[in-house]
Formats: sequence, structure tokens, C-alpha cells
Amino acid sequence: MFNGHRGGEPARLTVYEWREAITGTWIDPNLIKRINGPMEKYLIDNLKLAYQAEKGSRKLVPVLFPQDTLEPISKLLEERTNCNVTENNIFPFPNTGLSIDHASGYHCLKTVVYSCPNLQQPHLLIADKFRHRVSTLFAQLDLRQKTEKCFIDTWDIRRQSIRTFISALRP
Repeated sequence: MFNGHRGGEPARLTVYEWREAITGTWIDPNLIKRINGPMEKYLIDNLKLAYQAEKGSRKLVPVLFPQDTLEPISKLLEERTNCNVTENNIFPFPNTGLSIDHASGYHCLKTVVYSCPNLQQPHLLIADKFRHRVSTLFAQLDLRQKTEKCFIDTWDIRRQSIRTFISALRP
């Protein structure tokens, strides 16, 4: 899942917001009919979009779900009762132990990274590095400036550093 603001924001997503992503609530069907570009068609076909309130604000920020995350997240929702998650918990990524809170994205990532036995430098696997990786992959796509601007605006907290990073990768 990708959210350019904070790595932990997807953990605060609610089940309602997840269902909005799965059903395509935020995607205008009339707009989809007018999409001609192959990259735009690929993104529409392969990503699900949700919006959630930014931490400490009412501003909505996007969360993108790649296709390969949809089945595992659905499985998490199916198995909630088997994992000691209360039915009153509104988060797809809940704390267990009958808590009504969501999991901590930072702590979950850290736990997974440090449980991988052969990592040479696990301390380098942090959200900033993941955002840099996505920026690198995006820069290699060689997209039109309009699409690049949309990407950069979506990731606006790191706007200047991403622009610099993408520019540095260009020949």
C-alpha cells in the first residue's frame, strides 16, 4: 500500500474506507471511459484507491492498493474472529487482544524487518527508503509531465526531494 504522507496512515484506514476502495467508490465511471493512455489504463486496472483523513486534519489523502494486496487484506478481514479481534474494531489492520485500536504501521514494519534472518542492514528498511524506491521506479517509467506532476502532488510532503530525486535519475 502506498501513501506518500506517512507510512502509518494506511494502518488507520477503516473497514468502511477499505470497502470504498474495493467497490471503486472514488473512481468516476465516466472518467474511466475517456482514459486513452496505456499507463493510466494500467493504473486504473491494477490499483484500488481509497481516501482517508490526514492525521490531525480534515484533508483527505489517497491510499493506493496494488492488486496483489487485495486478497491478503480480504483474508485478514475474514479471519478477524479467529485472531482475537473484537467485532467493534473498525480497522482492517487491527490490534488483537480485543482492542478497538489499529495496528502501528511503524512497529509492524520494524517487527517484520527484524524477523528476517538474512538481512545485512535491517535498520535501512524504513518508510523513507520505501518512498524513495517508489520514486525511483516511477522515474524509470518516463511518463508525461502531467502524470509526473500528479504523482508528485500526491506525495506532496516530500515534493521537493522527490522532484530533485527524479530529475537526478533522468539522462
